Amino acid sequence: MDIGTVRKQIMGLAVGISIAFTLALAVAVYLLWRAYRRLDELDAQMGQLAHDLENANEELASVLTEVSGSRIIVEVINPMTLARARSRWGAALVGVAPRLIRRRVYEIVAREMKEELAKQGVEAHLDIFHPTGS
Repeated sequence: MDIGTVRKQIMGLAVGISIAFTLALAVAVYLLWRAYRRLDELDAQMGQLAHDLENANEELASVLTEVSGSRIIVEVINPMTLARARSRWGAALVGVAPRLIRRRVYEIVAREMKEELAKQGVEAHLDIFHPTGS
């Protein structure tokens, strides 16, 4: 093989590598651009959610000021853990019917709270609020 042929092969290889690198760089830039656009969309959605939450908090505050008297709001942080610990069926259904389990846990907690308050002579009315979809 002569030197001219070797040079042509090396140049062809160099051109091929350059084209492959350019294409890989173009794909990487495109993917970064798409990710940046998606982050912008998510940022806009987060801003809208924050705005909606602020409005909801203001609406809740106005509703609570319209209602006479004070209120205690209780949120059960670990309903699934309670269901698993207190019931065989609850443990089995946690993965299958989480909304049903969450509702049932709240009903049981409310009943137990009302019973305990009654034992201590406290007259109380307990309401459970289930947001749409829960």
